[in-house]
Amino acid sequence: MSADEINQTVVLRPVAVLRTPFMEKFGVPRQSGLVPEAEGRVVFAPEFAREEFVRGLEAFSHIWLITQFHHNEAWAGTATVRPPRLGGNERVGVFASRAPNRPNGLGLSLVRLLAIESAPTLALRVAGIDAVDGTPVFDVKPYLPWCEAPAGAQANWSQAAPAARAAEAVVIAPELVMKIMHDTPGEGAQTLAMIRRLLQHDHQPAYQQRDEARVYGMNLAGWNVRWRALEEDRVEVCGVERI
Repeated sequence: MSADEINQTVVLRPVAVLRTPFMEKFGVPRQSGLVPEAEGRVVFAPEFAREEFVRGLEAFSHIWLITQFHHNEAWAGTATVRPPRLGGNERVGVFASRAPNRPNGLGLSLVRLLAIESAPTLALRVAGIDAVDGTPVFDVKPYLPWCEAPAGAQANWSQAAPAARAAEAVVIAPELVMKIMHDTPGEGAQTLAMIRRLLQHDHQPAYQQRDEARVYGMNLAGWNVRWRALEEDRVEVCGVERI
């Protein structure tokens, strides 16, 4: 392949858009599947919103989504990144990581297929999503476990899922629980479950020291959720407000 062929411009057009509970980048799970309670919908563009495009997809439990990190700034040419799994201080090559800041800004998510919806338009309901609301989807492919989960595969420093704190280490005061349940009837239980699961994982930069006085916040499912770190690796939700 010649240099001219390598440098050709390729135009990609989205086939769908993701609707998710994540209203901003901060708070989004760092990999798909970490928060099963995080559900979303893959809403197809009008030209692809025909059931023929997904005929037979119901036979698969999981699908791949090829997406765009559309909230990222343009790649600045940096060859290395600092993965959170390495403490945010050790650098590896961008092609040896899943970092979102990469030459073409493409994301890859493996999600569980819950349902195929046909009204009001063609959409896929999925779980375990790790993307901001409005994320463009360039392609959808079925997951094939026989060739995509090979026995004995190695991933070195990312061989296992990141450590998560115990569910009981996420503290939410009863009055905040009641507020979410009261203000979002029918959705409150799922929202609470998602908040709890999200906060079992750290979202602050890996290099940042734990500071019990610092309050973090994320906009999620129509709520602004604020929390702080406590001793013994616990976190406390200290405020929730409807957006």
